[in-house]
Amino acid sequence: MTDHERQRTIASWHTRADAYEILIGKYPIFTNMAMEMIKFVERHRKTNDEDIRIMDLAAGTGLISKLLIDHLHLSPSALYLIEPAEQMCTHARQKIRTPHVYQIAAEDCLQLSNIPRNAFDFILCNASMHLMSEDAIYPVISKLLKPKTGYFLYTLWYHAFDETDGYEKDEEFEKCFNDVLTSLNYPKYFSTRNSKLAKSKRSRKHLEETAERNGLKLESCTIRTYRTAMSFDLDFMLMAPNWLHEHLNTFEWTQKQKNVSIKEQIVNQVRELIQNKFNDIPIVEIIVSK
Repeated sequence: MTDHERQRTIASWHTRADAYEILIGKYPIFTNMAMEMIKFVERHRKTNDEDIRIMDLAAGTGLISKLLIDHLHLSPSALYLIEPAEQMCTHARQKIRTPHVYQIAAEDCLQLSNIPRNAFDFILCNASMHLMSEDAIYPVISKLLKPKTGYFLYTLWYHAFDETDGYEKDEEFEKCFNDVLTSLNYPKYFSTRNSKLAKSKRSRKHLEETAERNGLKLESCTIRTYRTAMSFDLDFMLMAPNWLHEHLNTFEWTQKQKNVSIKEQIVNQVRELIQNKFNDIPIVEIIVSK
């Protein structure tokens, strides 16, 4: 990812932050993914850990930090939240009363002098690493984790790992969406070709080699599945305010009707088609140690 692409991604998540906060409250998949990491922390934390430090990397609106406080009764001052999107940080600061909420990209956090080196017992990153690369992040992690006892845990969406990126969870949703569009005389939005273009280069071997180059060790890659309402796919896309508008603007006949009303009509019909339908979404949980 180039610097321009990264800044554009950060800006898009700033715009979507309010909708994202609603999304993670509506769909338990985010909390369920995070709770597997919380359980790991609970099993591996030291008995006397008054000085424990945990980094919430690409923290979003602070979900992991809130769960650590609620379930493990950690002091907010033990938590360091790193998040580049301004509005995400605003939500995080409202949830987590700690001075350690930093608006900066994960790749750049070593630029901050008040982030201690070789000091973190755990670094946790939930549902965000597909937007970054291990080649850029592992060198940072290596400088932050405590030697011999530090762990980096993160989750990957199925499309970001070679063992799960062939999973076709979206096929039925995309078919329903395309069917609604064609029934209203609009061209399809999803195409088989476009959905197959991006293939992950992540593999266990690549992660092992990247970890080793940076003084880390890949401990495990665990694939879990989470049953999730199909409406999650729709609501995820709806986080972007102008989603679908560009597609509708491409075709002359949409000018006879406002895009907002067309979009609402399409969304409502899709919701009816996917009501009470679910996907079993594969998620990869990766554990790296120092």
